[in-house]
Amino acid sequence: MMKLWNESLETGIPVIDNQHKELFRKLDILFYSTDSDRVSKTLEFFRKYVKKHFYNEQELQHKTQYPKADLHKKMRTDFIVAFREMKKEYDADRTQLPVLLRITRAIAGWLREHIMVHDKEFALYYKSLGN
Repeated sequence: MMKLWNESLETGIPVIDNQHKELFRKLDILFYSTDSDRVSKTLEFFRKYVKKHFYNEQELQHKTQYPKADLHKKMRTDFIVAFREMKKEYDADRTQLPVLLRITRAIAGWLREHIMVHDKEFALYYKSLGN
């Protein structure tokens, strides 16, 4: 089984990296699952966990007075809106594997891009403060 997470996604901030790993574990389940109930439960877990993760990132950025915190907040808000739409699409037709694959790829792509560019940029800032 291919894993969507790899070490290149590590930011060096343990709490953030552990949460990212959990998100990618859930994406692995979505990518390989064909059971609609399991997929629905995983999507619901993912929805809740993303909010928790985004809140933790936001708090860390606020505490460190990260200059791009507002931009990050907007990106996270936009993702939540897009995720809601994708989940609605899946809920409307749970039988279509292509819908699930497209959703999984969209989520994985967004997370990878966000981590590799924006979270790593924050991590450099965070570490520059002596953390």
